[in-house]
Amino acid sequence: MNLFCYIHYSMKKEKQIIKYRQMGSRNKKTGKLNYYTITSVDHKKFECECLGFQYRTYKDCKHITRLKYLLCIDR
Repeated sequence: MNLFCYIHYSMKKEKQIIKYRQMGSRNKKTGKLNYYTITSVDHKKFECECLGFQYRTYKDCKHITRLKYLLCIDR
Protein backbone atom coordinates (compact mmCIF):
# COMPACT_ATOMS: atom_id res chain seq x y z
CA MET A 1 0.00 0.00 0.00
CA ASN A 2 1.51 3.30 -1.07
CA LEU A 3 0.86 6.01 1.49
CA PHE A 4 2.59 9.37 1.47
CA CYS A 5 2.25 11.88 4.30
CA TYR A 6 2.76 15.65 4.39
CA ILE A 7 2.46 17.39 7.77
CA HIS A 8 1.62 21.08 8.11
CA TYR A 9 1.15 22.85 11.43
CA SER A 10 -1.14 25.87 11.57
CA MET A 11 0.32 28.18 14.19
CA LYS A 12 -2.68 30.53 14.31
CA LYS A 13 -5.22 27.97 15.44
CA GLU A 14 -2.73 25.34 16.66
CA LYS A 15 -4.23 22.65 14.48
CA GLN A 16 -2.32 19.85 12.84
CA ILE A 17 -3.14 19.52 9.15
CA ILE A 18 -1.87 16.32 7.55
CA LYS A 19 -2.17 15.49 3.87
CA TYR A 20 -2.02 11.85 2.82
CA ARG A 21 -1.72 10.64 -0.76
CA GLN A 22 -3.34 7.28 -1.27
CA MET A 23 -3.40 5.00 -4.28
CA GLY A 24 -6.83 4.38 -5.77
CA SER A 25 -8.11 1.84 -8.25
CA ARG A 26 -6.77 1.29 -11.75
CA ASN A 27 -8.36 3.07 -14.73
CA LYS A 28 -9.91 0.49 -17.07
CA LYS A 29 -9.20 2.37 -20.31
CA THR A 30 -5.64 3.55 -19.74
CA GLY A 31 -4.47 1.06 -17.13
CA LYS A 32 -2.95 3.82 -14.96
CA LEU A 33 -3.41 4.13 -11.22
CA ASN A 34 -5.31 7.03 -9.69
CA TYR A 35 -3.92 8.85 -6.65
CA TYR A 36 -6.10 10.81 -4.23
CA THR A 37 -5.14 13.37 -1.59
CA ILE A 38 -6.80 13.00 1.80
CA THR A 39 -6.61 15.97 4.18
CA SER A 40 -6.86 15.39 7.92
CA VAL A 41 -7.32 18.05 10.60
CA ASP A 42 -6.24 16.72 14.03
CA HIS A 43 -7.33 13.20 12.92
CA LYS A 44 -10.96 14.26 13.44
CA LYS A 45 -12.08 15.75 10.13
CA PHE A 46 -11.16 14.00 6.88
CA GLU A 47 -11.66 15.22 3.31
CA CYS A 48 -10.86 13.39 0.08
CA GLU A 49 -10.64 14.71 -3.47
CA CYS A 50 -12.29 11.69 -5.10
CA LEU A 51 -15.67 11.87 -6.83
CA GLY A 52 -17.35 9.60 -4.28
CA PHE A 53 -16.65 12.02 -1.43
CA GLN A 54 -17.74 15.03 -3.49
CA TYR A 55 -21.18 13.52 -4.04
CA ARG A 56 -21.63 12.29 -0.45
CA THR A 57 -19.78 14.65 1.89
CA TYR A 58 -21.68 13.33 4.92
CA LYS A 59 -20.27 9.80 4.49
CA ASP A 60 -16.64 8.64 4.34
CA CYS A 61 -15.42 7.29 1.01
CA LYS A 62 -13.48 4.05 0.71
CA HIS A 63 -10.17 5.92 0.70
CA ILE A 64 -10.90 7.57 4.06
CA THR A 65 -12.10 4.32 5.64
CA ARG A 66 -8.94 2.56 4.42
CA LEU A 67 -6.75 5.37 5.80
CA LYS A 68 -8.52 5.23 9.18
CA TYR A 69 -7.93 1.46 9.21
CA LEU A 70 -4.22 1.90 8.49
CA LEU A 71 -3.87 4.60 11.16
CA CYS A 72 -5.92 2.58 13.72
CA ILE A 73 -8.53 5.31 14.14
CA ASP A 74 -12.19 4.44 14.99
CA ARG A 75 -11.82 0.68 14.97
